[in-house]
Amino acid sequence: MKIKTNLWPRSNGPLLREAWHKEAMLLSRGHSSPSNRQKWKEVRQKLRKRLLHSLGSWPKPPKLCLEIHRNLQMDNYRILCLTYQSRPNLRVTANLFIPAGKGPFPGILNLHGHWLHGKATPMVASRGHLLAQSGFVVLSIDSIGSGERGTTAGKFDYHGNQQGASLLSVSETLLGMQVYDNMRGIDLLQSLDSVDGDRIGVTGESGGGNQTMWLSALDPRVKASVPVVSIGTFQSYVTNANCWCETLPDGLPITEEWAVLGMIAPRPLLLLTALREKIPAFLPSEAARSYHGARKIYHLMGAADRISFRKVDTAHGYFPEMQRHMLGWFNQWLLGVGSGKPTTIPRIRNLAESRLLCFPGKSRPVTVNSLLGYASYRSQIAKTKLLSLRTLNCLKKRRDLAHILRIPTPCLGPKDRLLMEQKIKRYRIQKFILESESHIRIPFVLVIPTDQAVATLVITTHPDGKSAALEQPESRRALAAGKTLCLLDLRDTGETTWDPPPSQCRNAARTALWLGRTMIGNWVHDLSMARATLARRMPQYRFELLGFRETALASLAAGALDKRFSQVSVVEMLSSYVLHGVQPVQRFSIFVPGILSWGDVSLMAAMLRCPLKVHSLVRPSGQFLSKEEFARWSREVRRVRASLSPIPFTSE
Repeated sequence: MKIKTNLWPRSNGPLLREAWHKEAMLLSRGHSSPSNRQKWKEVRQKLRKRLLHSLGSWPKPPKLCLEIHRNLQMDNYRILCLTYQSRPNLRVTANLFIPAGKGPFPGILNLHGHWLHGKATPMVASRGHLLAQSGFVVLSIDSIGSGERGTTAGKFDYHGNQQGASLLSVSETLLGMQVYDNMRGIDLLQSLDSVDGDRIGVTGESGGGNQTMWLSALDPRVKASVPVVSIGTFQSYVTNANCWCETLPDGLPITEEWAVLGMIAPRPLLLLTALREKIPAFLPSEAARSYHGARKIYHLMGAADRISFRKVDTAHGYFPEMQRHMLGWFNQWLLGVGSGKPTTIPRIRNLAESRLLCFPGKSRPVTVNSLLGYASYRSQIAKTKLLSLRTLNCLKKRRDLAHILRIPTPCLGPKDRLLMEQKIKRYRIQKFILESESHIRIPFVLVIPTDQAVATLVITTHPDGKSAALEQPESRRALAAGKTLCLLDLRDTGETTWDPPPSQCRNAARTALWLGRTMIGNWVHDLSMARATLARRMPQYRFELLGFRETALASLAAGALDKRFSQVSVVEMLSSYVLHGVQPVQRFSIFVPGILSWGDVSLMAAMLRCPLKVHSLVRPSGQFLSKEEFARWSREVRRVRASLSPIPFTSE
């Protein structure tokens, strides 16, 4: 049977993207500048508290345990390849550039953008050489998951894929992990006799410039800052392809970027943007918006002369022309020399990248843990804690699940519109548009057997859309049993996808977090609205859920939260958020901040108040569970269900 399930000649993904653009605009406009200095101080204190909570955990720092692995002698400075301890059993690889002479010198934290080789990349290392020759001690560090802190020693990773997103599961963010490592970098600089701890500056480009902003806003020890090609607006981040290290959960409901920059006041801040910038989030027009907002706060603080915004005729990067501006700024505010204007810089002779590595071979100490290793360790601890609990309050867990999924609150009842109806062989086909939220249009197709045997409707979802869902054996069996299928494109699946399939829902998932949402929470809402509109049309029907792969998790969560479903069936569903040293392969839509602090997939399954039919389960690596593993998972569900009080099958 061939059924054309599409409702539009083209994807309606741009409609979803435009709806979220409008939501971002409204949230952005909702943040206004304070009217006086005292009001700003009160706002700043509350803002700092909210930001720290959203960024992740802030453990008590352990001893630095500094270890020097290589010592390179240059003409008038030296370079130490070293590691220091940031968190317990988590070390940071770094280069320390120390000028010849007595000192103490000002210290500069030098942060890299999205270069696979991290601190050793010539564009990054050149700043260390330049500043060391200019009388500054410079610490260049590898951000977690980059440079020498990749998954495998001797190989270089991009940290912004699923391994970076997986930190959300353990209540961390890639952004927050970097900020904490950078704070520990300042600890290291201040521990050195060669550094004047009261004269600390920080700079970086792109992702490193983003780190520069956050570190300067949250750590008052930073006395001067130069973020480069990284300033924009949080509104401009929405629907654009930025990294997970530039993603703040609940970001736009909390604040806008100008306020984060304003938190740096009255300390000196130079913003450098590229006239030939091509990244939408960092365009000069967006940077100017945040600069003008931050400048109002600097004016309130009596420090309008300590913030500057300069457009430089370069492409995206930290080129010599940018370095001229940066050096002039640090000379003025950290050395007390000059007026802060661009200065001349010497020609820099870069070293081969391999010479700047702490571990140039294919091995490294186990204490230099990777991002994936850290996420695995934390996730396993969280799961052990869950399974050790003898009693779980089911009602509270249900409320907490709805909270962490950030499910939208319905403003109005769902609206639906029948577009067309036709008959194909022994089926009636009806095509609808569901408006699950204002301006959020979800297409669905009803496939109704003309010889319908049972009054059961199965809401069926697949990450690749309606056509893929219809082709699955489980869907065909439901039709053969006389059940009606509702083929539903959840947002950013099927016809609502706005990026090509290789994106794996990345931009939509990031956008959802910036807007104070999660993709699974959006999906649960869409499923609930679909059930409500179908129940109005077909009040005599029972409603089941059938979800495949990533959308199976949404079906499970919807069943755990809504007792009006009579059965939940899942195929190739993720069995657990717990990692075991292998990068997850699921789409970014599955990641939920704090999910393992709440529980796990097995807890969702235990909370169901209807039968659960599990066709197959997969590990985070994408491999199917063996029979033995499937049996262990089933026993875990029963064990967790036994700990729920009151048991989920009683009415609330």
